[in-house]
Amino acid sequence: MSGPPTARPVRAGGPPPWLWLTLFLFLADAPALVAHTFGVGAGLGQLDTRERALFVTAMLSLVQLLPLFFLMAAVLAILAPRARCRFVERRHGLLPPEHPFFAPPRRATGVPGLAPEPYFPDQIAEFLREHAPGAQLRLSTRSGLSARVYPGSWRVTRVGVFAPFVHLWETDREAARAVLLHELGHLRRGEQHVAGLGSPFTALVRVWPYVLAGLVVVPVTLLFVTGYATASMTLAQVVLVLFGVPKVLLLVSAALWSAELAADRSAARSAGPESLVRALRRLEYGDRGGLARLYHPPVRLRIWFASHGESPVARLLMTLAWPSALLVQLLLTMLGAVPAYVLRGATWDRATGEVLAMGHEALTGQPAWWATFAVALGWAVVTGVRASRAGRPSAPRSSLLYVTAVLFPAVILLVGLLPVVSRPTGDLFADEGGTPGTSTAPPRADGTPAACPSPSAPPAPKRPQGLPTFTTEKGPTTGGPAPTAAPLTFRTLAVTSAEPLTGTASQAQDFGDRLRRARWTLRGDGSLTADATEIPTLRTTAADGTTRRFTGQRTRRTDVSATTAWLEARLVVEPGTPPRLDLIRAATQAMRAVVNCQEFTSTSSTAMRLSLTLRASAQ
Repeated sequence: MSGPPTARPVRAGGPPPWLWLTLFLFLADAPALVAHTFGVGAGLGQLDTRERALFVTAMLSLVQLLPLFFLMAAVLAILAPRARCRFVERRHGLLPPEHPFFAPPRRATGVPGLAPEPYFPDQIAEFLREHAPGAQLRLSTRSGLSARVYPGSWRVTRVGVFAPFVHLWETDREAARAVLLHELGHLRRGEQHVAGLGSPFTALVRVWPYVLAGLVVVPVTLLFVTGYATASMTLAQVVLVLFGVPKVLLLVSAALWSAELAADRSAARSAGPESLVRALRRLEYGDRGGLARLYHPPVRLRIWFASHGESPVARLLMTLAWPSALLVQLLLTMLGAVPAYVLRGATWDRATGEVLAMGHEALTGQPAWWATFAVALGWAVVTGVRASRAGRPSAPRSSLLYVTAVLFPAVILLVGLLPVVSRPTGDLFADEGGTPGTSTAPPRADGTPAACPSPSAPPAPKRPQGLPTFTTEKGPTTGGPAPTAAPLTFRTLAVTSAEPLTGTASQAQDFGDRLRRARWTLRGDGSLTADATEIPTLRTTAADGTTRRFTGQRTRRTDVSATTAWLEARLVVEPGTPPRLDLIRAATQAMRAVVNCQEFTSTSSTAMRLSLTLRASAQ
């Protein structure tokens, strides 16, 4: 089945090379991604050292590092195209046309002296030689795909065709040619090195939903099912990770969609939109299934763009798809940061102000929008020059497209440069209703300035949320604190463990060192005291035959600070074993200063768990 020869492909002047920009931005962001991931892991690890916390830490860190693994794979695939070629051809069973498996059958024309019609591999290879000299054909009998382009080496590109395409070639030659022209559209833009068959970028989009389900949902569910004591503290990091997941999909999917629609436009201009539409309807071009829409636009959308590819609306949508995804990515980051800050103790208004300021600074402080503006500007200039040299002066609608493509990131950058949002001053996590943020002296009712606030200590900090506790443990009790017959005295024999809950390991170790020689006294009224100044008087909250639980707190003030320490203890005295004292200590310091008639506050917290082996001593 033959038809009129298809016109040679023309440059379609598609959208800017967003796919390549995505790769470069991932590379530029790699160091910050690694630092952020390990920072999150360290922060989660400080919440608790039990197995569940370590498990969640490892899973969430892996989720954030996974895009980096695919990025490295994409770079390696670009640097080693021959290795990617061997992997792709072995996986998909792609063979050269001269392979014995594809030996042509004997074909007779029935007309003496007339040569038989070439076998289909020869016809396809001839089409490729005409439209893309140097491109090599590979064949596979497998189904599920139609045709794909992939690099054979630095200078050679291969086009793999599969069984559904061969059937289309025999039944609708013009539609099949449109499919090949689509793949050659990728080739002319060099996208086979980043996308195409065997692309790590496509693989990232394929596996990302499963990563979300397996490495985020499962461990987070474990936290709540098991009633993990620090779940509220961990949840802030979990929210940030969950909102970070679609950020990865947005940019990569937008870049892949833009590349596919640009290749469709190139094929439609060369073969005609009717041929491409028939091919899309026959093959549902690309992989099938729900996840295929993440890296290939839906068929109905592609048909609309193929039919309206020359309209200003379609070209504008195609050009602005990637910058729009970049803007949505920023909005998702801000949307996830607000509840994360609130979970960590900030008020909604303080968190909102902080996040707005962060988003405003990100517009100009990160390279994404500057790079987008540069690429859009360079694309507009190069495309316009090429059109002029080809004798096709830019039409008014094309000029408007170029201007809009450049203005979109330019306006975003202008918003980032203008002082429209300011970062709230003071401590973001100041206690609500207690320690205020930074403020100036409020004016009087008549509008005249009031006196500057005077330096003074802030209110006592509140107890940190999400701390583990001994007082909630269930067990047999006497119904109230049991008095002791006479005071009992103990000395610290050894500090068997000192683990940070928040803060650093050195802080927990330092506190444990100060208790190595401490003397403890359990009095007749049930109170527990120590000669160490860091330990307040502890009062009995529950007791049974071998275990007694205590709680206590102390606040210290200076002229500019207030520090509150909370302490819970569990004393276990069993016959035949040395007494054991388990401690949970948290301390929060709030500081307040007045500088230039402005009030500045800050807070810092540490929490730790210790276990001490005691030795009974004479009074």
